[in-house]
Amino acid sequence: MGKRCIICSEEAVYKIKDTSDFYCEECAQENFSDLSLLIKVEEEARRLKEFLKDKMEDLLMDERELDQMIVIREKKDGHEHKTGEDQDF
Repeated sequence: MGKRCIICSEEAVYKIKDTSDFYCEECAQENFSDLSLLIKVEEEARRLKEFLKDKMEDLLMDERELDQMIVIREKKDGHEHKTGEDQDF
C-alpha cells in the first residue's frame, strides 16, 4: 500500500522530510521549485527497512547474550536444567 499525494491522491513519489506530507511527481513540480529538497518515498522506505533490519539484529544479539548468561548462571549455581527425558523421578 503506497502513500498518496496530499493534493490529488495519486501515488506519491516525494515526501517533505520530518512530515507526513507526500506528493506525486506532478504536484511536487508544481509546488516546489527545487525537488532536491524533497525526499524520494522509495529512499525513505529503504532507510526505514535498513533501520528495522538493524534493530532486529540488535534484538537477536541481545537474546543470544541473555541465553548465554542464563546458561552460565545455571552452571555456576549448579542447577543445570534437565529436560523431561533425563529427569530422575
